[in-house]
Parts: sequence; C-alpha cells; structure tokens
Amino acid sequence: MSQFHEQSSARPSKIVQPEDADARLAEMGLSVAKIRDSVTTGDDARGRVSLRFYPRNFPGITMWAETLAALRRELLKARQGWRIGQTGNYETVYSQVRRLAFAVAAGDRFTGIDGDRPPRLTRKRGPKTKERVDRNAKYQQLAFEIDLPVLASELPPDEACSTWFLVVHADEDHIRMEVSLPVDAKDGIVGEWVERILIDPIPTSGAVAPIEPGEDDDDDGEPMVTRTA
Repeated sequence: MSQFHEQSSARPSKIVQPEDADARLAEMGLSVAKIRDSVTTGDDARGRVSLRFYPRNFPGITMWAETLAALRRELLKARQGWRIGQTGNYETVYSQVRRLAFAVAAGDRFTGIDGDRPPRLTRKRGPKTKERVDRNAKYQQLAFEIDLPVLASELPPDEACSTWFLVVHADEDHIRMEVSLPVDAKDGIVGEWVERILIDPIPTSGAVAPIEPGEDDDDDGEPMVTRTA
C-alpha cells in the first residue's frame, strides 16, 4: 500500500512504493515499463556520445533529450490524447483531457528512495518552473473548491495542468528514478513534493545526470554533467 512520510517541512508527502507504482501510474495513463524504457533509451543514447570528441555537456543533454523523446513516443503511440508541449520553450508531454504534463529533470542522491529527506532537483530553476510549481500548489489547494477548467481557461493547453517531473539520478551502478509532483520552489530550488512515485532502478555504469539545455535560461555556475566513476 502507499504510505505517508513526513518531510522535514510541515507539508506531508505521499510516497508510493515501487511495488505499488504501476497501479498509481496507470491512473495517469503511464506504466513502470514506459518510464524505465524511456530512461534506458536515454542512457543508451548517452553511452553512444560519451566519447572525448564530443563537448563535455553533450552526454547529459543527450540523455535528457532522448529520455523525453522516448517518453513522448510511448505516450503519443497510445493514442489517448497526449501531445508535445513546448510553450515558453518548456519541454513536456501533456494530456489536455487528464490535465497532466510530464517533464524530465535530474535529481540528487535522494531520488527514487524513501530516504532521510525528499530529493531536490540538482539545478536551480527559473521563472517558468516556478510558475508551474506554483500552479501545482494552487491546484492542490483549490481542487475541491472551484472548477479547475475555469481557473485554467486563459492558459495554453500544455500549461493548464499539473506538471509532474520524471526525476532521474545516476550513481556508480544504477539509475534511480521517480515520478513526482512538486509544490514548492524556494529560491529556485525544487525540493518539496505532494506525491512521489518511486520506481525500481535500472543497472548502468558510467552514467551522467540528464541536463536540460537552456531550461528557463538558467546558469547556476555548476558543472553541467555529473560523471560517476
């Protein structure tokens, strides 16, 4: 069963354990297999460009792009109303009917586990992410009070929805992942979630963190690629 885990902040986070992930993802038109296959596709593509001839940041960019592209292909192939979202250069796959959007981002070492604290995205985010995260929080607060389609009536379809993140973290042996709904982005740091769906990791070696090029035009001065041993 899904369990509740108290975060260090006052807001509780619902954590869906890996054995329950498929059932919860099915409610959103997703599956564990689609998520893991998308991440594997991204990692395979990353491996093909992890050579000294390429720019240092290219493997991370490639992993992000190919993971998102694979997830888009999987969902659009299902013919259930999924579309590619790119409003404001913010890359997602979304469903206007389900009022859901999914983006891909790199998380820290607490990604994919029920650890001492919730994970945080590894890069400081900009105004577009904050808009979406703030909208997530508003939807959570107002879901039972007003008609959400009215609230979202002036937004583009790929923004008139809750935005979930496929959060990915690579260590020396595995890629860990979760599908989670952020509700706070203090000072550009996304690290508070209303729900986290944990997914069993996939084995890998020499992986890098997925890097979204130019996301929100951010530049936090940190290395764009995190390499494992």
